Amino acid sequence: MIIIGIDPGYERCGFAVLQQVGNQSKLLTFGTIRTKAQTDFLARQTEIAEDFTALMTRYKPDKLAIEDLFFAQNVTTGLKVAQIRGVLTHLAYKAGLSVVEPKPTEVKKFFCGDGHADKKAMQQMAQVTFNLQNSPKIDDAADAIAMAYYGALVQA
Repeated sequence: MIIIGIDPGYERCGFAVLQQVGNQSKLLTFGTIRTKAQTDFLARQTEIAEDFTALMTRYKPDKLAIEDLFFAQNVTTGLKVAQIRGVLTHLAYKAGLSVVEPKPTEVKKFFCGDGHADKKAMQQMAQVTFNLQNSPKIDDAADAIAMAYYGALVQA
């Protein structure tokens, strides 16, 4: 099974692609899709959608694990992230992927043992779990790794 994990955002959208065979998890790739702040939001949304589609084309995933929104301090930011989530879940569903949408606290508790784990803890756990030479520098990528791992093992 191939799982794409997404930590949605419109400036930085974290992604990870994980292969699960039995109880063996292999991280195939991870990173962030970045867009420029000065760019029109619809152009940013399109860029993220195109990059996500390229990931699906390359890795042929079976499942999308994408963070559910449960709180936004800034309503405008929350609405824009919700739009990104909507586009990505639509593309995944249209491509035949199953979609799981856990809350961030569920994933943090599963991955780090603490539903309120901080960014550094998530980065360190990604490094240890997947034997990475360095921890992911961007927390969005670490969160996406945790999301994919959750999608593989908890929401199998």
